[in-house]
Amino acid sequence: MTETPNTQPEQTPATDAAAEQVGPAATLEQVLIEGKDGTAQAGEIIRTFLTSSVFFLSPEEVNDETGSVNPLTLQDNEGNPLIALFSTSGNIPDDYKEHAPHAVEAPGVAIVQSITGAGIMIDAGQEHGFQISAEGVERIRTDFISPAEDAEAQQ
Repeated sequence: MTETPNTQPEQTPATDAAAEQVGPAATLEQVLIEGKDGTAQAGEIIRTFLTSSVFFLSPEEVNDETGSVNPLTLQDNEGNPLIALFSTSGNIPDDYKEHAPHAVEAPGVAIVQSITGAGIMIDAGQEHGFQISAEGVERIRTDFISPAEDAEAQQ
């Protein structure tokens, strides 16, 4: 009699991390990597971001009753503010968690609709990080979100 080998792999931290990345966040991270490699265009990255959930960090716990949040903010080379966003919770650097230990998941489109005067940095600290200036965020609101809202209103 022959035993059938167990074909299910044991769970390892790497497997657990991959399992966490299933869904839109994995897609966003993959598109960011493809963008860094030159195989994804900026428009594709932005559309994927807007339809994905992302994480931002807050020094205080955020819940449904929280009136406003103070997300972790970085600065670009010229000192302009950038809201730090992450495609997966696994991409958040530990030193960022020390300053703002609460990861909050939110739709990318809601982030763009709610911030003014700041840019965003998706996956800060990662090789595939993607930065959008404050002006770029405003253009996204105008070019990507407003036309979609106009189309919905006409239906």
